Amino acid sequence: MKKEIVAVTANDSLEKVAQLMAENHIGSVLVHQDQEPIGIITKRDIIERVILNCQDPCEVIAKDIATTNLITISLRETIKDVLLLMYKHNIKRVLVKDPDTFELVGIITTHDLIAAFSSLEPHSSPPEEFSHND
Repeated sequence: MKKEIVAVTANDSLEKVAQLMAENHIGSVLVHQDQEPIGIITKRDIIERVILNCQDPCEVIAKDIATTNLITISLRETIKDVLLLMYKHNIKRVLVKDPDTFELVGIITTHDLIAAFSSLEPHSSPPEEFSHND
C-alpha cells in the first residue's frame, strides 16, 4: 500500500491533474471537495471522458470527469480480499481506510500487488512490462 495519496481539489484543472500524474509517475489522483474525497481520476478517465469526447482539456475541471463511486477496503483486510474486490468491481485501484477513524490511509494498485508477490520469490523482480504504473 502506498500511504501518500496524490490529490487535487474538485475545481482544479485537468492540466494540474495530468501534471501531477506525470510528476509522480502515477496513473490516478484522488479528488477532494471540502476536505472529503469525492472521486478519483485515472489516465483512462482522461482518455475516455475528455479526449474521445473531443472536449477541450483546458476547459475541464477535476469534478467533471472524476469517477465518484469510490471503492474502499479496511486496513485490516487481506491481500486476497483486495484482489477479490478489484476483480468484482473490475478496477485497478482500491482506497484503504482505517476501520477506527474511517479516514483514508493509502491506496493499493495492481502494480503494488505485483511488486508484493514478486518480492516473495528470492531474487526476483516484477516483469519488465509491469515496471511502470499505468
